[in-house]
Amino acid sequence: MNLSMSRRSDYCVRAALYLARTAERTEATKVKEIVAEMGIPASFASQILADLVRTDIATSKPGRDGGYRLKRDPGSITLLELVEAGEGPLRADHCALGNGPCRWDTVCPLHASWQSTVAAVREQLTTITLATIVEEDIRLEGKHEEPVDGHRFFHSIEAEDSSFVELPLPRLEESLGHLRDQQLLEELRDPLHSIESIGTTNLAMAYLLEGGRRLILELISSGEETIRLELNLEPIAIDPQRVELKGHAKIRTNRSIDPAPLVRLILNRTARLLETVAAEH
Repeated sequence: MNLSMSRRSDYCVRAALYLARTAERTEATKVKEIVAEMGIPASFASQILADLVRTDIATSKPGRDGGYRLKRDPGSITLLELVEAGEGPLRADHCALGNGPCRWDTVCPLHASWQSTVAAVREQLTTITLATIVEEDIRLEGKHEEPVDGHRFFHSIEAEDSSFVELPLPRLEESLGHLRDQQLLEELRDPLHSIESIGTTNLAMAYLLEGGRRLILELISSGEETIRLELNLEPIAIDPQRVELKGHAKIRTNRSIDPAPLVRLILNRTARLLETVAAEH
């Protein structure tokens, strides 16, 4: 029996966790940022956030300055609420032993025990709050603990490289602000197929955060394996007309890869794209 959460309740917890982690901001949190940081499919994000708004866990504000916020203190939001936001009421809708023989016309011999089990699960989920989840998330940040019953198998890889951009530093920073997610996606999608070390992959997601200084990419192989790459960019002026674009990458994947060709290609392509964007503006 699989006792894992469904994708929908999983994404509800992820989205609420990120809203809790960004609750001190003066501005609302954008969907794009939640999607990029928490690995929620962009096509699914609006439904997930609507679930949180519908169940009074979050609020939404439309418009350019809009976004999402938690509606209540994380300490008052239970894990049961988050799960039910995605799943609906957590209950046993059907008899545990099915229709059974004729003597089970109204109730089966497992009925009372199974209902008690469901009640116990609900009770346990009410003891875990979003604040508790945030505390644990902060504790685990930057650590790689392997529990006894761990079921995740992935490699966490870091790599650094740089590329040169034929632009003055102010123009480059301006170009970073003009650069759009879709431009980056189109620039990188086809060239990534040429990297033998990562095999056949499709670029599923490309997002720019922090004014273009942080890139988040997600690649999916033909075998449904995922490579998630976070690339922090640091532009450094070499002379009045030239910038070195340094990149520090963190890559998460469930197989061993050589990160160097991947990081180098992304930096080189991003550098050329920034020059193009500068020429257009």
